Amino acid sequence: MEKDVSGKLSLDIMVGLTIFLLSFIFVVQYVPTIFAYEREDLTLYPLAYRISAFLVEDPGYWSNGTANGTDWENYYLQEGVEVRPGLMGSEANLIDVKKVNALTDFYVNAGKDSVRKALGLETPTRKYNFNISLQLLSSTSSNPRYSLNQSQPLLVIGDPIPDWKNVVKYERIVAFENATFVADISSNLDTPSTTVNKFTVTPPVSSFVVVILDRNTNETASEPWMNIDINNVNIISVTGNDTIGIFDITDVVNQQAGSVEVTVQVHNVKGYVIATNAGNFIGGKIVAKLVVAVW
Repeated sequence: MEKDVSGKLSLDIMVGLTIFLLSFIFVVQYVPTIFAYEREDLTLYPLAYRISAFLVEDPGYWSNGTANGTDWENYYLQEGVEVRPGLMGSEANLIDVKKVNALTDFYVNAGKDSVRKALGLETPTRKYNFNISLQLLSSTSSNPRYSLNQSQPLLVIGDPIPDWKNVVKYERIVAFENATFVADISSNLDTPSTTVNKFTVTPPVSSFVVVILDRNTNETASEPWMNIDINNVNIISVTGNDTIGIFDITDVVNQQAGSVEVTVQVHNVKGYVIATNAGNFIGGKIVAKLVVAVW
């Protein structure tokens, strides 16, 4: 006699349907959150990029309706004047320290809302939060290290970056157009005779560099030479053509404890000494990174 199995499901089908339904429920609940974050990123990323671009690729502008110009740093607090800040100096990615200081002063005196509007971070439906800063190349999100000028951050404006919100960051490598404006020590070396230059610095420093460009224009003087001592210990001694070049002693200075005395003795050279905490010395420029965060 045959067994009636009509209308019954096998155990394999039941197990398969159960797994499918559980997977479907998980996907339905999880996928919308993924796309919600992606949509937020797609909104914020262009804003962060745009702000970083016009800050370092444009000198900015000001207008009062009848006159205008790019020297907005001279007009940003005047009544009836519309400004859009820009930090660019003579070319893109070279930033003007005067404009950097003006942006900080604009934020302090005109307020966050005025800067937000000037940066294009306010729409009819939303006010975006922001944080803009200049940081050292070694800086990270967990350990931010700001570019300093005389122990004070060169640029940190906006709200503290939250840990609990979706934040988009965009970073741009920039160089300071005039290194002497951000130097704790800046000394010109241009002499046919022998001179002794003493500098005192407290580590750590982001850059301590001696740059010898050429011999002095007095060609009758003897061959150029240079000695560099740290705390009365000689670390560099060069003569003739070996004197011409870049001598980065940052690491040696930072290995010392407490106050450090650097002695640079030169003869018949033309160059300069730069010590700063604003950035790293790369390619003849003090370099840092502009960090723009938007949420």
